[in-house]
Formats: sequence, C-alpha cells, structure tokens
Amino acid sequence: MQILISTMGEKMNKVKNNAYILLIFCTMFWGGNAVAGKYLAGSIPPVTISFMRLAISLLIILPILYPLFKREAPAARKNIKLLLILAITGVIGYNLFSYWAVNYTSAINSSLLNSTGPLLIFMLSYIVTGEKITKKFALSILLSLSGVMIVITRGSFERLVTFQFNAGDLIMLLAVTMWAVYSILLKSASHKMDIITIFGYSLLIGFALMIPGTLIELSVIPIEKLGSTEWIALLYLGIFPSIFSFLLWNRAIALIGPSRSSIFMNLTPVFAALIAFFVLGEVITVPQILGGILVFIGVFYSSIKKKEYTPENVLLRIK
Repeated sequence: MQILISTMGEKMNKVKNNAYILLIFCTMFWGGNAVAGKYLAGSIPPVTISFMRLAISLLIILPILYPLFKREAPAARKNIKLLLILAITGVIGYNLFSYWAVNYTSAINSSLLNSTGPLLIFMLSYIVTGEKITKKFALSILLSLSGVMIVITRGSFERLVTFQFNAGDLIMLLAVTMWAVYSILLKSASHKMDIITIFGYSLLIGFALMIPGTLIELSVIPIEKLGSTEWIALLYLGIFPSIFSFLLWNRAIALIGPSRSSIFMNLTPVFAALIAFFVLGEVITVPQILGGILVFIGVFYSSIKKKEYTPENVLLRIK
C-alpha cells in the first residue's frame, strides 16, 4: 500500500511540474468556458456572470485557503498594489470584457481576436523583460494562428476577407490586452509570493471590486432566466475555468514563463469546437479538423526541448 501511495505521489509531482500537461487541461477548461458563456449570454448580463462565477469560486476555495490567507497576510499587504493589478487585469478585466464583447461582435471575430493573445504576450515580454522571440517560437505561433484562423473561418476565404472591426472587436482586443498584462506581471509576482496565495488574494480582491458594478448593472438589466441549466453552466464557470484554469496557468507561468505558455492559448478554440460538438450538438467540419491539427502541431513543436550536447550525451550517441 505504501509503495502504491509513493508511486502515485511521484506521478502527481511529475504532472505538477510538467507545464505542458497543465496547459492542455487549462485550455480545455477555457474551451468549455466559451461554450458556457455563450449559453448564458442571453439570460444573464455580463458583469453579473463574472460576479456570480467569482462568488461560486470563493465559496469553494475560502474554507480551504483561509489558513493560507491568514499566514500570508503580511506578504499580501506588502504586495497589495501588484495583487490589485492582477485582480483588475486577470480576474475581472479579461472575463468581463470577453462576455461584454460577444454582445456586440460575432463569435468568429471574438475568437480570432482572442487568438492574438500569444503575439501580445510575446511583444509585452520583449518590451518589459527583454525576452527575445526565437525562430522556433515564431514558427510555432504562425502554425497555431493559421490553424485557429482555419477553425474559426471554417476554411472560408470569404469569411476572412469580410472580417470587419466594430465596437465589440475593440472590447475583445482590450480583454486580450488585459490577459497579456496579467500573464507578464504574474511571472514577477511568482518570485515574491506563493502562486496559490496570489490566486486566492487576487480572486478575493476581484470579487470585492465587482460588487458595486454588479448592483448597478442589475438595477438596469435584470436577469432574464436562472433555471437548473443556467446554474449548471455557472457552476462550471465557477469551478473549472475560474479555479482550475487559473491555478494551472499560474503554475505553468512560474515553470516556463508567459511567452512559452501563451502558445497553448490557441488550443482554446479547438477545445471549444469539440465541447460544442458534444454539448450543443454543433457540427465539426473538415476545415475545422485540419485547423485543429495545425494548432496541435504548432503547440507540440513549441514544447519540444532541444537536446543539450553535454559530454555524457555525446558518449551515449557514440555508443
């Protein structure tokens, strides 16, 4: 029994320290977020959706993280400005502007603009930290982005040509920028505080900041419908993309940095298409399959580690 527990512990540690596995699950949960958000858009206003998902998340994690909150309170007070920015950009900004954008723009435009996230993160990483873009990662982005465009446009050149900007597109660009800023700042924050502490406090701050906005929105735009299926969608949002995706993304950022992690964001629309197929019964077309394969090739290529030619490796190659 002890051997079994020890083996399981070793496997869990390997998963915990494997950024690529963490990012695959992270983007899969984000794919479900897109489907659930689309379903709720006609029933609940955007600020209220974000607030309710945060409320559900806090109800789940507060009993677990309360001892951690208490112990890490001095560190949180010391880094309050950083936590505040992380809460505004990642916890509130990205999700709020994403839900708001779909009320004014098409799903095609929204998804395509969301896929510019890796490019923005690369550019901000270069400006803020001086991180250089290698040919390998540039090619990975190109492959992944090409695949995303095929998935979103369903292989239709006409859809790509008729792509037009509107107010919703600008809101979506703001959402992606928010996430890029969050990802860059998270790397430096992970050196100052524990990654779970950062997540817990930024979630708590984000929830508190959203209370006034939610009350104002509900006084103007009431909730249209809140049945059992809406609650299921909200529970999904509150648990998987709000808790698990954040924890997995934060851990991956700490392991391999924002630039390398960002390429995996292009898996989100692929997973969204798959989940929509099983949950909503949407049809998956041949161009979407081809686009998904391109995305996976790009992501896989970015995750291949270059072998280091140490004396030991050279001897092994000779043998």
